Amino acid sequence: MHKLTELIQKDMKPALGVTEPGAIAFAVAAARERVSGNVTRVKVGLNSGMYKNAFTCGIPNSEQYGNLYAAALGAVAADASLGLESLADITEEDNARARELVEQGMIEVFLDHMGSYITIDAAVYTEEEECVVHIRGNHTKIQWIEKNGVVVEGEAKAGLPEAGEDDQEIPEIHRHSLAEILTYIETVGLDEIRFIQQAFDMNLELLKEGLDSEKTTFGPMLYKENG
Repeated sequence: MHKLTELIQKDMKPALGVTEPGAIAFAVAAARERVSGNVTRVKVGLNSGMYKNAFTCGIPNSEQYGNLYAAALGAVAADASLGLESLADITEEDNARARELVEQGMIEVFLDHMGSYITIDAAVYTEEEECVVHIRGNHTKIQWIEKNGVVVEGEAKAGLPEAGEDDQEIPEIHRHSLAEILTYIETVGLDEIRFIQQAFDMNLELLKEGLDSEKTTFGPMLYKENG
């Protein structure tokens, strides 16, 4: 399989709801699952792109939206093993508990820095322990994990990567010239990219669902304006 095909597949990975709230819930859940005791505080730092994109997004299986509730549900009941679908099994009881955490001021989500490079630093504190999950470069890529102040998984990295500093940090698309991309477009076999049809079908179903939902506004408006 061509590297660009792999890139397209990776970039089209399904998520439950919008990617950013799912990623926030995933990070918090990953930290929560590594500590014991009752949660007393959750603190999440995000890059500006993550913060903005999740700020007004609705959350699957919830009437709530945005960064705070994504983090709260991550602490209450999200399942990190499901990745970006971590909020798949949220219940009304979970929503009620998350609302309590937010109303009691136990959830803090802040803009850490301006930039598009994805960073999520999710810290969960309990009566007994604390754990911080650090995500870098990808919505579910855990770079390192600290527990009670000690790095227990991965490798801690200070600051953000400079261009060309680490070959692993260079996006795959930047490794190909425009000529290579054009050649790929003209020669890639249909069977290799047939999965794109599945993505189209999924998005069409989502569009139809959105047109009938009371939660959506832009979709029905644009549909009406454009006939």
